Parts: sequence; structure tokens; C-alpha cells
Amino acid sequence: MAIKNRQMKMNKLTLMTLIIVFLGNQFKTHAQDAKFQALIIYNFTKLLDWPDKSGNFVINVITDNELAKELSSFTSGRKAGGVQDFEIRQADENDTNCQIIVVSIAESDKLDKIIENINGKNILLITEKNGLTDDGAGISLVKKSGTWKFEYNESNIKAQGIKVSADFKELGIAK
Repeated sequence: MAIKNRQMKMNKLTLMTLIIVFLGNQFKTHAQDAKFQALIIYNFTKLLDWPDKSGNFVINVITDNELAKELSSFTSGRKAGGVQDFEIRQADENDTNCQIIVVSIAESDKLDKIIENINGKNILLITEKNGLTDDGAGISLVKKSGTWKFEYNESNIKAQGIKVSADFKELGIAK
């Protein structure tokens, strides 16, 4: 029974990966890129575990209007971890009353300040710029050869008190 459940889970992950790859190859404009990013960020809420499950699950998007719009649309009527309503905000790097902060590539120069602001809080830091997982981000969404992927730094994620699932590790690129 456990083997069958594991096999079903792997089949679902394989299907999700194929869909992500397909969608990543189809999206050409920023709006389409934002749709893909919203999908993958939503899936992070299923594959990672935050310790506090009270109140809304807040995602703070710093300066990417299209991504904030797509996240609002995609998460509407859905629940993070099956229990929390989503709230999508567009705020600056000082707003740390959230579970996820997404930093657009244009705001990458604020990374050090954001890391300082979130230190000791259960906040996942996601960037759009390659290589920032080496500088303290938990996840970097990167486009390689026309396909969206994500790189992650498990130590940076765990330092924020967020648990990483085996399924998450299988889908991303460890740094």
C-alpha cells in the first residue's frame, strides 16, 4: 500500500513537472511569465511547511504588478496548506508581515536589506535573479533555455524555520 501511494505521488509529481516544462516553453511575454511564476509559487505553498498556520497566508510582491495580479487571480478561492486564505500584497522591502516575499529582478539590489528585515522570521524569500540563493535568498526563479526552473538553497529556507519536503527537492535545483 505504501509503495502504491509513493508511486501515485511520483506520477503526480512527474505530471506536474511536465506541465510546468510545457507551460514554461509556451510562455513568451512577461504576462505569460508571470502566470507561470504564480503557478510555481502557489505550488511552493504545498511543498513547504510554515510553522504558523493562523491568519491569512500573505505573499508580498515587490514591484512586479503583473505577478501580483496573476498571484491574486491564481490563488483566488484556494487555500495555502489547505487551511489559510491567500492575501497578495504589493509592498516594499519593509513589509515583513507575510509568509513569502517575492523580489523582482529590478529590486534585486535591495536583497541585503530584505534579508536583514526577515532575519528570524518564518518568511520565504524568492527572487527572479539567478544566483541570489548564494546571497541569502531561499529560491531563485530562473529561465534557462526558454524554460522556467527554480534553484533553492535548503539552508537558507530552513534558517527561516520553514520545512522542506522531499517532493520540493526533487523538483528544484539545489544550490
